Amino acid sequence: MAEKSSPTPPAPRRVSRWTPPPSSRNTPYRLVFRLVGIPLIAVAAVLLYRGLQGRLVLPECDSDTAKQTLADVLKQLKLEPERYAPIKTVSTSKTEVVCTAVMPLPGGGNVVADYSFYWQGNKANMRYSIRREPAQSSRLDSRFRKTGAF
Repeated sequence: MAEKSSPTPPAPRRVSRWTPPPSSRNTPYRLVFRLVGIPLIAVAAVLLYRGLQGRLVLPECDSDTAKQTLADVLKQLKLEPERYAPIKTVSTSKTEVVCTAVMPLPGGGNVVADYSFYWQGNKANMRYSIRREPAQSSRLDSRFRKTGAF
């Protein structure tokens, strides 16, 4: 008769400690790239975005770009307000930003500017309406002019 042999269990695997792979000579260069290269790439990306931002996004009403454009328009009209504030945003969308501003003039009165930025093709343009309001006089001022006394 044939002998029955019992199946023998497989030999247990030996567990060994993990050892890092042998270091290559590229490791210092990788470290330098990580410490210097990655931050440089991030700074370059931010500068690139800021340079292209004017071509991608319409300016906000109170941004430096909008204030400078408004100042140029008012200078052409020989109106130079004391300050460029308060400027209010009326509405904002991807295609148009509508703004309004009431700015005091040095000699009295105000400049009222209603303007908007909009896309024309791939270029941002400005549409505006500007009017000058005379200084508001009080009842005391009108009484003084009529009678010469209060």
